[in-house]
Amino acid sequence: MKSPFKLFPPGVAYRRPRQNVAATMKYIVLRDNFGLLTWIALGAVLQGLASLVSPRYALLPAAAFIAQRMLRTMFMYLGIVRNPAMDEVLPGKFAVQIPGRDGSPPTKPAEEDITVIILASRSNHPLGALAPGYGKLVGYIGNMISELSRENEKHGFLGCTGWTALTEQRSGNQVMVVCYFRTLEDLHGFAHGPLHRKAWDWWNGITKAHPHLSIMHEVYHAPKGHWENIFINNHLTGIANTVSRVNVEGKKIRPLFSGNLGGMRSQLGRLGRGNGEENVDFDVDYK
Repeated sequence: MKSPFKLFPPGVAYRRPRQNVAATMKYIVLRDNFGLLTWIALGAVLQGLASLVSPRYALLPAAAFIAQRMLRTMFMYLGIVRNPAMDEVLPGKFAVQIPGRDGSPPTKPAEEDITVIILASRSNHPLGALAPGYGKLVGYIGNMISELSRENEKHGFLGCTGWTALTEQRSGNQVMVVCYFRTLEDLHGFAHGPLHRKAWDWWNGITKAHPHLSIMHEVYHAPKGHWENIFINNHLTGIANTVSRVNVEGKKIRPLFSGNLGGMRSQLGRLGRGNGEENVDFDVDYK
């Protein structure tokens, strides 16, 4: 059966993210490991050392840095230079539909099951991310995500996005990753596989010695017709960061579909329970 959905503009939707995910995560964890006052104090120490070395020119590096930042921001605001924050943004309105395991295009909204697992870890040690055991814990999580991404078809893995909790404490926050699987059976299969069992055994062996380490997970199973999504002028995050691909004319492309047409225009339509006309009086046509 022919897919009723229109693919999102290919010149925009299928470019690969440029950022180095691992490097970005390390940067954010390091930044969050210390409070604002600690970073200010470190800057004050460096400024003091610069004053000892060359009192006359000690302020120049900091002044030049701030001036560069201000000018760069102004030029971005005026459109003179590129705004890197917009590099990964896809202008327009789009929705994600999961293709079949063979890459076949979807024939109706939300026609596949989705299982979601939220994984999180936190170090409650005075050393934060530098605490004993935390590096190895993060390493195990990273290795599992790498295997899932590499063997995504084998494990029914659809993709993941990382997050940092912002409402818990001022620094050393919980690091989370939201992963999407095709079925609950796919998730259970990976959980009982060799890599996760190795991590599981390691955790059971160190948890009493490292009570400062926290881990958690939540699992949700959304049957067919019980999930939907919409993205407007957004980057590829959440389910949009999927590693699944749909086969179109012999090419494997990201399953992003226009949110301006048919059932994709409304929540009920994206759930397969409406035709997209439900909120037409309130909607905006995003081109």
